[in-house]
Amino acid sequence: MKKTFVVLAALLCCAVLILSGCKSSVDKNKATEPAAQTVTATEASGYDETSPKTAEWFDSAVFVGDSVTLKLSYYCESHPEALGQASFFCAGSLGYTNALWDINDPEAVHPYYQGQNYLAEQCVEITGKSNVFIMLGMNDIGLYGTNGAMDSCKTLVSHILEKSPNARIYIQSVTPMIQSAQMDSFNNKLVKEFDDMLKAYCDQNKYKYLDVFSALADKDGNLPDNLCSDPDSMGLHFNDTSCEMWADYLKKNA
Repeated sequence: MKKTFVVLAALLCCAVLILSGCKSSVDKNKATEPAAQTVTATEASGYDETSPKTAEWFDSAVFVGDSVTLKLSYYCESHPEALGQASFFCAGSLGYTNALWDINDPEAVHPYYQGQNYLAEQCVEITGKSNVFIMLGMNDIGLYGTNGAMDSCKTLVSHILEKSPNARIYIQSVTPMIQSAQMDSFNNKLVKEFDDMLKAYCDQNKYKYLDVFSALADKDGNLPDNLCSDPDSMGLHFNDTSCEMWADYLKKNA
């Protein structure tokens, strides 16, 4: 099963070839130093519902994701006005399921920082940051189905909260692909089905759900070609325009 995962994950979401020539990103914002932050009375009791957020609000945020979020990290590095000093821990083929694999498994894919790999929950713990934004699932749906992906999501969130019990969980939807890139085992209909399950899970557990899918999809539920960085191949990665739209959506809705 793991061999199958590696093959399909490479077809679906190989940021190694598309984005940077390396399969993992590191935190570019001094992750070992917890971000200084002022906690308001609203935040102390849970989520800060004040809207919109400033870029500086995201200084207290850590993002865990696959190659789609990896692109956002590159965008934010060159556009600090987007999401401030948010921390990013990403790996090109990371999913909810393989994020649960042992750190020493030779086929595992985990974020890389300061010379070694870390589990997602360790990455969150390292930063000491309170707002945890997760976007995974793209590399799970075709392999494990929406139910299998959802089971892994629940397990990963529990692992994060075991390490960082005061963290506030923000789960971002899986994002759309262009119309021509869809496959039988992975397409926008299945993505939307999984996203609906994510929302129900968040509503049940009082986590914040962020519908990035709808913020970027066209009227037919597809990623427009002009917002895609690889329309002639995988058809699911973002360009700078879509990253700007994503960051703006987060500032308005987080």
